Amino acid sequence: MDETAIKNYLASDYAKAAKFYDDRANSSKRWYRVLSIYVIAVSAGLTVLVALAPPEDLWRFISAAASATIVVATGLLAHLRCHENWLSYRASWDALERERRFFQTGTGAYKSATDKGALFVERVEAVLTKEGSDFYARHAKGDEKAEDRGK
Repeated sequence: MDETAIKNYLASDYAKAAKFYDDRANSSKRWYRVLSIYVIAVSAGLTVLVALAPPEDLWRFISAAASATIVVATGLLAHLRCHENWLSYRASWDALERERRFFQTGTGAYKSATDKGALFVERVEAVLTKEGSDFYARHAKGDEKAEDRGK
């Protein structure tokens, strides 16, 4: 693989993939933390509210509304798989960055490779393929469980 082709690959396909996984990891992490902290905070507040509040209609409404939002937030965490996606996307981004560093420094598998550019592209594409199949397996497994519960 010639120098121009590998530079183009690094600047376009590789850069897009690395940015995609970095952005998705950050987004999944943010959603996971926001929803998790919300569930913890509202659950704790709701416990105090139910224990100490007088049994008036307004307090019952507030308690019921808070309980419903906890259910929604917990459901979103389970459905969107924010935590699993965050960890998987970050692992893929790390693998991509590690490959780039090894390629650029000529270390690891690139030390003795005859065509370092071709090896780099093959290894990066393998990381992308693995993440894609892992993503579908992770989400299809949950869909299959939901379908099984519905039967």
